[in-house]
Amino acid sequence: MNPIALRVLCAAMIPVLIAAIYFGLISSDRYVSESSVVIRSGAQPAGGISLGGLLPLSGSNGQDVVVVADYILSMEMILHLDQKLDLVEHYSDGSIDYFSRFDADSSVEEFHLYMQNMITVVYEETTEIISITVRAFNPDIAYAINQEVIGQSENLINKLSDRIVEDTLGTARNEVQLALDNAKNISARLSRFATDNDSFDPGVETSSIFNVIGSLEAKLAEARALFAEKSAYLRESSAEMRAIRNRIEGLKTQLARERSKLTEPSDQGMGQLLEDYKPLLVEEELARQRYASALLALEAARADSQQKKQYLAMFVRPNLPTSSTEPSRFIDAVSAILMSLLLYAIFALCRAAVREHIDFAS
Repeated sequence: MNPIALRVLCAAMIPVLIAAIYFGLISSDRYVSESSVVIRSGAQPAGGISLGGLLPLSGSNGQDVVVVADYILSMEMILHLDQKLDLVEHYSDGSIDYFSRFDADSSVEEFHLYMQNMITVVYEETTEIISITVRAFNPDIAYAINQEVIGQSENLINKLSDRIVEDTLGTARNEVQLALDNAKNISARLSRFATDNDSFDPGVETSSIFNVIGSLEAKLAEARALFAEKSAYLRESSAEMRAIRNRIEGLKTQLARERSKLTEPSDQGMGQLLEDYKPLLVEEELARQRYASALLALEAARADSQQKKQYLAMFVRPNLPTSSTEPSRFIDAVSAILMSLLLYAIFALCRAAVREHIDFAS
């Protein structure tokens, strides 16, 4: 046989034999569990659809999808899965072939790298769909890992959403409390003012005094008119004229007394009380408006937080594998053969180039 043909035959047959022996007799069966989830929020874009109109687009932004995808492959997730499902024991079982088995004596970091080959996460930027693929050497373990991964991812989204809600409502709640405290403070100052000055509402009392003054002035005018009328035919010394004069003097005295309540210069005068009371009324009105505005802001923040609240929607549930789908023995064997032939061809070309260079130098 031609030496070149023999070398090509050996180069092809040796990989075939190795691949046939490994993939046909040695390689352990792997069971695959798949699922798909999407991050949704209370505020969905109008008319947004994907997958031919079958699936609404998520309202979350792409950063949340990346966060969940990274979290699934994180060290924290792997350690949780190992603690919950004892993954090290499963993947280092002696029944698994040497090349697929994990060395139980390896470090945590090496186990993390190993599990990144067993758990695959793919997400679409356009639809924001996260596809999770879990490989294990037992169908129940693959199913359990997939379910636990989705459960932990859902917990993460819930925590992030709760944090968003708390941050959104926190400021509004604080403002409501401050407005309420301010309103209570103004109310207490008004109560102290009423107690200290024995005046519940100087404004009402002042209006009452003005009403009394107006009534007295009307009576005084009436008495003076009567006095002028009677003086036309009665002597001023008569009893009736003296009575009218006394009434006029009494009304003047009473009118002066009521007016003095408004113009009294002391701190107890109604003018001073009213001057001290009006700023309190203004502050009370402003406190009411502030409290009402704070309540409206809180309701708006609550509605906004509900729109921002996110959750993990699972539209393809984890499947329980009934048969192994990996490794794909025929495809993997052919791939190994083609790779070997490619490497041999590269080696042959390099060897021929070296020989040609040597012959040319000679």
